[in-house]
Amino acid sequence: MHLRTTLGTVIGAGALLTTVLASTPAQASPAGQVRPLSGCRFVVICGTLYNNTTHNVKVCLNWVGSGPDQAYQTSGHCRSDSIAYAKPHSVYGTPQHKDIDAFYIPWGTVYWGAYSGIPKKWTHTGNGWWKFSSVTDVHIDWTS
Repeated sequence: MHLRTTLGTVIGAGALLTTVLASTPAQASPAGQVRPLSGCRFVVICGTLYNNTTHNVKVCLNWVGSGPDQAYQTSGHCRSDSIAYAKPHSVYGTPQHKDIDAFYIPWGTVYWGAYSGIPKKWTHTGNGWWKFSSVTDVHIDWTS
């Protein structure tokens, strides 16, 4: 008898939730503002940069051109309207539902940190951009 009561409660709660969600009106977005999660996968997986330094880090939200991930780029570019900055001591990407495609290492600068747990030292190589995938988190812990 207890199983039947528990099962009935679960089915009832599911039916109630379905009714509430079905009766909630959808809100239309203004024209030109529809962006399907800006490249994030499964709502919470975005290319993310953890800036643990005291400097802004330039990031690209929409890389134009081909090129391998987890690599310095020799071709392609970031459009000016896709450039953003990870502020000092901040996390940029997943919390804002933004997918970061690359970050820029200025000439003469070195970044130390890790990507997806792999220690890394970045320098200005190629065109200065280091591209990474949507499932990668980059931690920049120190700069010189």
